[in-house]
Parts: sequence; C-alpha cells; structure tokens
Amino acid sequence: MEKFLDGPDWYQLQSLERRRGAYRAPSLALLAWVAGFIWRSLTLQSLLLLLPGALIFLYSTISMESPIRVTTIAILMVMVVELLAGYIFRPKLKIERSLPERLRVGSEFTVDYRITNRRRIPAWDIELDAYMLRKGVKITETAFVNAIGAGKTVRASARGIAVRRGVYRIFSPIADSLFPLAIAKWSCSEKTLKQTVHVYPAFTALNHLALPTGGKFQKNGTSRVSKVGESADFYGCREFRDGDDPRHIYWRGSARTGQLIVKEFQNEYLTRIALVVDTYVPSRRRWYSLKSSAYSPELEGGLSLAAAITDYLTRGEYVVDIFAAGDKVYHFQAGRHLACFDNILDILAGVHPNSDPAVSELSDSVMDEISGIGSAVIVLLGWDAGRARMIERFREAGVSLKVMIINAPPKAPEYLIRLRTEDIETGNIRDL
Repeated sequence: MEKFLDGPDWYQLQSLERRRGAYRAPSLALLAWVAGFIWRSLTLQSLLLLLPGALIFLYSTISMESPIRVTTIAILMVMVVELLAGYIFRPKLKIERSLPERLRVGSEFTVDYRITNRRRIPAWDIELDAYMLRKGVKITETAFVNAIGAGKTVRASARGIAVRRGVYRIFSPIADSLFPLAIAKWSCSEKTLKQTVHVYPAFTALNHLALPTGGKFQKNGTSRVSKVGESADFYGCREFRDGDDPRHIYWRGSARTGQLIVKEFQNEYLTRIALVVDTYVPSRRRWYSLKSSAYSPELEGGLSLAAAITDYLTRGEYVVDIFAAGDKVYHFQAGRHLACFDNILDILAGVHPNSDPAVSELSDSVMDEISGIGSAVIVLLGWDAGRARMIERFREAGVSLKVMIINAPPKAPEYLIRLRTEDIETGNIRDL
C-alpha cells in the first residue's frame, strides 16, 4: 500500500526527504499513477491528437453513412500498425548511466549513457530518461539514439542544469522506443541503477574573514580530531639538561658533537570555531511545498554564506563545528583531517527549513559545547525575541560572537552585520 501511495518513481523526480508519502491521499496517488501510465505509454503528439480523434470516432458512430467513417478506419489501421510494429521492435537494452554525485546550484552537467542492444534485431528511435518533470535537477536536452544494431553498443549524452538545492533520488534509467510513428512508446528500464544527486548551494569563495576574538585553543583536542600520530611538532635540538626525557636524545647528533643532544618539541594547538546556521522559516514562507514552488531566499542565502565560511576556514588550520539549528540540531565538524569539504556540501544540500524557532531553544548540551569552543559565527535569517535571547545566552556564557543577518528587518539591532541575498547570489561579498 505504501508503494502505491508514494506514486510511481519514474513519473517525477522527488526530493529525497519529501518523497515518501508525497501522495498520502489515495485519490491523489491514483491520479499520479494514471497520469504516469498515460505519460509512459503515449507521446506528446498522440496526446494532442487524442481529443480530436475521439470526436471523429464518435461522429462516425452517429452518422453511419458519413464519409468520415473512412478517416476513422484509416486512423484505426494506423494505430494497429503502430502497435504491431512497436511490439515487434520493442527494446530490450542494457543501460549504463553516469551522472555527477554532487552539483552546484546553477551549474550545467552532462549525463552519459552506454546502451547495449540485447536483441537480435535493431532497436529504433530510442529516447532516454524523458520523465524528469520536477524542477530541481532539470534535463534540458534529452539523449536520443536513432538506431542500435543487433548486439551493438552505442553511447549517448543528455544535458541538464541544477536548478534548486536539495538531495534528489534519480529513478532507474528508462529507454523509450518511439518506432515507427512516435504515437505510442515501448520501453525498458534498468531497475538496479537508482542514484542520488546532491545539489549544494552556490557560493563565492571569501578573500578574508575577520573572526571573533577570544577563541580558545584546544590543546587536548588535537589527537582527537587529527589522525596524524604525534600531537607535538618538532621545534629544534639543544644540549641535554637534567630532567629531559631520555627518549628524546638525538643519538646521531650526540655522536657527532661528543655531548648529549635532545630533540625539542612544541605542543601543537588547534583553533576551533563554531558556525551556527539558522534554518527557521515561518510556514507561510517555506521554500518547499507540495502546493507551491516558492522558496525562502533568506535560507538559500544563509546556506550559501555558510558554505563560503566553511570553505574559507577549512583552507586554514581551523576545526569548524557547524550547528544547523532546525527541528533537531545537526552538529558536524570539518577541517584538520576530519570530514572533507564535499561531505559538508552534501549535508548543506539536505538541510530543510524549520517552521519552529528551534534556533532560540538550543539545548544546554549544545550551549556547553559552543561555550567550550569560545567563539562563534552566527548566520541568522531574521530577528525576533527568541533569536535575541539566544544571542544573550551566548554572551552570558562568555562566547565571542560575529553575528550576521540576511535581509535584516528594521527592528534588528545595529551591531548585526547586515547582508542582502542579492549580494550573496551575485558574489559581491568577498570580505567579512
């Protein structure tokens, strides 16, 4: 029953988080299946001819002596020939598809296909993946092959564009044969080749980021977050002194100088900084809805800014603790041999807006974690009493803050760094 209520995978591309239960009403699920079956079986040309063809057929049954009966019979014969020829030459293909695992919003991409004909007769007029209807990952040029010989292998390519941030599940590749008259479709699919694509927010790399002062050096955290073995750096050599560790004696240098020489090490410190990303979007402005294609420019701008800040910090010797405050607080680390930047982009691609102001209700454990870090960069999507209370809690805990707000309302305090979504989208913000 759940599979029925979810609707057909191949009918439209769904957001991974919203895919299950998208058609929970049985009537909507039935409508989706019927529409999907029609779209899977008939071409656009046949759909356009369906209504006039039906009227001609009805008129011919009413007027038995009308010459239009000949037209009706001719149309029926064409349909019979179409169905018989299509059935005889129906495709049986092995389809291999290659597309990028992650895409940047606004970027163009190519989908490569390798198609092998498994039958002993040719396959004609093959169209690939003609069902990506949902905006998000949009195919702009469908792959098409005129003919594939018996047992032969050909290659084809489609082109597309990443329109909207999100995590998308791409259905199994489907090949349609439009032979001979492009009225009906005969298809086959490679059901084991479903894929997932992460569309991450577009961002412009920062040239400079002034961090809040007061960050705490995390001496004890080096061995925990950096898997490089020894947590101290070699500093130099000097003469042996009472109390030095004999394990640090540099025997080769001692033999050369005739006196004991020891290696001197300097403790390695790392700097952690917290990045708190607000995801609270009131329900009337949510970017994703089954009834609307509207989105929140503040959320998209905030996530683009978070990606740019993370990129800047991970290029240095920072460990970045990212807190995405939504219906639950997501905490992940980047930098210093931890998660690579691509993993962070995957997570930002899947962040959904939250209709509850959870950013103002961070738990005590999260507050303690950020307090231990000592400094934080906060990206806000708006201003209200809850957000003001959160900022005050951070200050009472002694956290040094750099607070940025997207499209600030007039009531926002002056100390906030005000940014506009237009400047973020156009890449005008290079220094913060």
